[in-house]
Amino acid sequence: MGALAVLADGPYMPEIPVWFRFSDENPLTLEPYAECGFGDLPPYIEDVIVDELGLKPTEWNALVDERAVYELVDPDRWFSLERFCGQVAARGRRSGPPAACPDCWGTLAACDADGSITGRVGTPHLCLCASLGQVAR
Repeated sequence: MGALAVLADGPYMPEIPVWFRFSDENPLTLEPYAECGFGDLPPYIEDVIVDELGLKPTEWNALVDERAVYELVDPDRWFSLERFCGQVAARGRRSGPPAACPDCWGTLAACDADGSITGRVGTPHLCLCASLGQVAR
């Protein structure tokens, strides 16, 4: 994984935004999403690349290598993660598939079921497994 920060009182687990731009910072690398290879992105961003942009991982990586992502996607264009965030909130504290992280189900997005991490009940946040480098997906 990248340079995910660990703060004095614990790991940095930012909220998963409902809307994002490819010019926004990837919490796993602290670089813009547009500068990150496919495997260095959270799975929910990879899904947008495949499902909404219609790109294969190799096509995305070629754009990143050529620094040409913004030729395809305007850096100020917003993409919605609303459906994904709703799915994360709906699963609450239920455990996922046996081989995946029980908190995020391999998506790197866990649900703050009691509001103790984000201050808001049901808010998706970056899972602790991402900061520990123990991602099973």
